Amino acid sequence: MALRDMDPDNSTDTFTAQWLTDAEMPLANKFYRSHKFRGKARRHDPCMVIRDGQNQIIACGSLRKLTDSQLLAGVAVAEGYRGRGVARLLLARMAEAYDDSTFTFPYRHLVPFYESLGYTEVAEAGLPSAIIDRFHTYQKQGRDIVLMRYQAAG
Repeated sequence: MALRDMDPDNSTDTFTAQWLTDAEMPLANKFYRSHKFRGKARRHDPCMVIRDGQNQIIACGSLRKLTDSQLLAGVAVAEGYRGRGVARLLLARMAEAYDDSTFTFPYRHLVPFYESLGYTEVAEAGLPSAIIDRFHTYQKQGRDIVLMRYQAAG
């Protein structure tokens, strides 16, 4: 699937989404390092990238498999591509792998964006301990994050 997007100088970029194989995971980690993101892709966890017309990785996100749930993590877009629908394309394409046990911890200012993609803010009560424990760990690091769960439209 490709998305055509006009940028301000009227040139056209074609963005493509692709799930990485385990052997390709180092490409995601190289992207994270080169753009100074905290994310880390792990083998055996689904990881998707968005590439530009020159086949360069410009965005990445992964689904961290936990015991009884999964965590959308490591969502990052290269600075020059922000505000152009790249994150929306990435997360919409990744949604094919979401279910009602998919969670994410976006920064508070991103809540409306995640709500527009089918995530809802949820309380901790009754959630899997692997999700709650990780959420608390990130909160203790001083991150202003919110606990959200994916809810398929329907």
